Amino acid sequence: MDKTIAQRNKQRVEDTFRVLDLMEDVRDIWRDAAPLQNLSEESRAALTKKIEKARKALDRIEASL
Repeated sequence: MDKTIAQRNKQRVEDTFRVLDLMEDVRDIWRDAAPLQNLSEESRAALTKKIEKARKALDRIEASL
């Protein structure tokens, strides 16, 4: 297999797992804020940061298709 293709495929898998891990973290933030899900500023910042990171990884995956 071409090294470029192998690297691209490896990056896709790594990005996929990164997104899944980040979404688990997002779920934990929502769970900690239950039942009303009133987020503290700290939680809101953490949630926003994790969503941004996930979005970037998803953009990389989509760009590699």
